[in-house]
Amino acid sequence: MTRREESKDPAFRSRKSLSDDEADRLIRNTYKVLLTRGMRGTVLYATDPKTRDFLRGLVRVR
Repeated sequence: MTRREESKDPAFRSRKSLSDDEADRLIRNTYKVLLTRGMRGTVLYATDPKTRDFLRGLVRVR
């Protein structure tokens, strides 16, 4: 779930420039790009235990 009010980017926070659907799509795309571009790996830290458990379930450890 995206929360546009938590974004530091003023373009995402303004409801005049982007609809909720557009902001959601752009925020998700930003994270997708960042998480798939790590050349040697990516480190994620989640402060929320539920989010941390969810992310741990997505990772396959070799």
